Amino acid sequence: MKKIIFISNNASRTGAPYVLLLFLKWLKNKNKEIEINIVFLGGGDLLDDFKEVSNVCYNYNDFLTKRSFLWRLYSYLLGKINKNNTQKKRFINSIANQQYDIIYANTIATVSFATLLKENCTNRPKLIAHIHELSTTIKEYLPDFDKYIPQVDLFVSVSQIVMNHLNSEWNINPQKNYLVYGFSDKIVQKNNSSQNESDHKKVFEVGASGLVQWRKGYDLFIQVANYLKIRYPEINIKYTWVGKISQTQRNSIEADLEKANLKDILFFVGEQNRPEIYYENFDVFLMTSREDPFPLVCIEVGKSGIPIICFEKATGIQEVLVSGGGFIVPYLDVVAMAEKLVLYYYDSTLLSKDSKKNKVNFSIFTSEIMAQKLFDFIENI
Repeated sequence: MKKIIFISNNASRTGAPYVLLLFLKWLKNKNKEIEINIVFLGGGDLLDDFKEVSNVCYNYNDFLTKRSFLWRLYSYLLGKINKNNTQKKRFINSIANQQYDIIYANTIATVSFATLLKENCTNRPKLIAHIHELSTTIKEYLPDFDKYIPQVDLFVSVSQIVMNHLNSEWNINPQKNYLVYGFSDKIVQKNNSSQNESDHKKVFEVGASGLVQWRKGYDLFIQVANYLKIRYPEINIKYTWVGKISQTQRNSIEADLEKANLKDILFFVGEQNRPEIYYENFDVFLMTSREDPFPLVCIEVGKSGIPIICFEKATGIQEVLVSGGGFIVPYLDVVAMAEKLVLYYYDSTLLSKDSKKNKVNFSIFTSEIMAQKLFDFIENI
């Protein structure tokens, strides 16, 4: 039996852990001869789901918690300074003797841990790095990424833009870098009752989603709404952002909305257990991210037939939209993004055409199709 250990930064309900969970469900069902072990560097809501598909599940946080008092005492008595690194090495040594065939680092945040594990395994397993990030995020999480690259036997990129960045900016050997697009099996049942070609008295809903942070461009979402309110006061559009938001961010955003007279039309609804309740009412999805490799929310709304507008050079989603289903506007050009919304608002034929196009284009990004591609690379190595 082959043994693979998967390393995940956490088990949260976000893109990379969710894709990994889907892949492991597929792998357990299709390939019974593989033993699945998982290491989590942090916790999350999906831990129980991962335990169901794994033979062994390690949690680094639990390891630290169980030893915290003993290690504090040990550090005090012996004058240890680098306690965290010592604990990490102890943890890695406890699992390195399991004779894994493959170590699978899921996201850039796990690469350093994975390479340390590889160095401590006597059988020298192969190391796969599944990269879900673009350059800015890589530099933030692992600024010395280049020193780990020689240890990696195979890279998996979640979009062409990720692959291009790795090859050009980090000098990855293209023969070691493979493309497997992100995927999702979630289905959003689109509610088509909000708009028709003759009735603009009904509300036209524009949506966005993601953690409320600079990279996701929540401020640009506000700017689009503000431009349209000033330039086209006659149109009836509601704007909704679904995603986790801190109280500090909420306070500052609400101040902006108050000053710009947007409080009645623009809403940050926070993190939702069932975000699809909001997605199903969207007429158009705005992808205002400054950097987003291949966000799952775009797969999910795209499958449901919601047109998408995104920025050029910012996301792998433009690789799908080049054949229709939305618009790609110049980077950070909120006016261009807003004007495309106006096109959809007044042209229901265009809206319907791009809706049908997205249903087709995004239909391939499922675990049944993409997980097989991913496994083919693993099997080859």
